[in-house]
Amino acid sequence: MSPSNTKATVRMVAASFAAGVSAMMLFGLVAPVVVQGGLSVREAMASPVETRPVITLDVAAVEAQLADADRAMVAMRATTADEMQRLQRLSGR
Repeated sequence: MSPSNTKATVRMVAASFAAGVSAMMLFGLVAPVVVQGGLSVREAMASPVETRPVITLDVAAVEAQLADADRAMVAMRATTADEMQRLQRLSGR
């Protein structure tokens, strides 16, 4: 083979390799993204619209729980008042 034919053959092989790599990248990277995007659009159009759940709040029950918590705190303070005074006395405050 002459040097010009060798150059042409190398160029043709390199161009063919580049075209093959480009095609593989196109099918390997771009095609799944396109397919996934297409599927998600179809699923979004086919799925029904979901409504938000209604949250109900029983105000009386919440106030009763708060009142119970207040009573428990007052009872705890009453039982620990002596210990707290002793602690303050020992700490020098």
